[in-house]
Amino acid sequence: MSLINQMLKDLEKRRSRDLETSESLSHNITWETAPNQKTFNWLTFSIILTLFALLAVIAYLLWERTIKNEAQVVAETTRVATVKKIKVNKAQVPAKKIKAKIEKQVKKETVLANNYDDAVDVDEVINIQQVDNSKPTKLKKKHRPLNSKQLAEIAYQKGYQFLQQGRMRQGQEYLREALSLYIPHIKAREMLAGIYIKSGRFINAAELLSEGVKVVPEYSLFAKLYARVLLEQNNPGLAIKILENGSAAIGVEPDYHALLAATYQRVKNHKKAVEIYLQLVKIRPAAGVWWLGLAISLEKSGKGKEALEAYRRAQKTGSLKAGLVKFTNNRVSALTEIGFPE
Repeated sequence: MSLINQMLKDLEKRRSRDLETSESLSHNITWETAPNQKTFNWLTFSIILTLFALLAVIAYLLWERTIKNEAQVVAETTRVATVKKIKVNKAQVPAKKIKAKIEKQVKKETVLANNYDDAVDVDEVINIQQVDNSKPTKLKKKHRPLNSKQLAEIAYQKGYQFLQQGRMRQGQEYLREALSLYIPHIKAREMLAGIYIKSGRFINAAELLSEGVKVVPEYSLFAKLYARVLLEQNNPGLAIKILENGSAAIGVEPDYHALLAATYQRVKNHKKAVEIYLQLVKIRPAAGVWWLGLAISLEKSGKGKEALEAYRRAQKTGSLKAGLVKFTNNRVSALTEIGFPE
């Protein structure tokens, strides 16, 4: 019994020691953890303070950048917004002066975006106050006067319209008016000369074409028409002179040179005629009348054999008129009989 009591006492003592040890440990733990709590609070405070400092630095940098951009925009706007003087045309407002007052207002607006970019809108307003409120002067259109060439063209067009309507007298009057206004007018001169030739007024036509050859020498049709008129007036010598002075190339205007060859033939200058006809038949071999002209000049030059060949070439073209066909056949028969057989 005493042993059990002794064991209970021992257990009670051990329990008391354990409790003391537990309290001591608890006291020790509490005493050691107090500094740890204080260290944690100080670290949090330091982090928060650091964040506030960083935010303050960022805010200062952004504020400084905004101030610089505003100063730059103001300087740029001041440089661009230059007041221009307004000039008043005195001719539009006779004996009156207009005073103008220009006021320039510049509005600035700065907008900060999420990425801290700056945007500035500048509106420029100009107000003009006029002292004189009179009605604006109306501009009158002034038509420039037509020159002589333009007036001549108008007269020619009117004359041409009258001729198409069969009103020959009025048409000729306007054509003559066109030439009086502008002498080198080619169409008016050509049309009027054709009317004169068709009506048999060769003297009037000769005067008109003679002037045309002098005024417009490069226009070969005037020389050709004038030569025909001279042949009608039995003046082949002057016709040859007019045609020889022309600048028409044989390859470009073969008809012009055919007239010259026929005129040479008329004054019995067959050598010149043969030279031209030989060139013409090479250009246009199917032209029977040119072969016939060549044959006549060859025969007149005493070249019967060559003439017979030219007559036969004229026959083969089949382009001769009835009267010329008969003449050609007769010459072929005659030359054949006198010693130029096939």
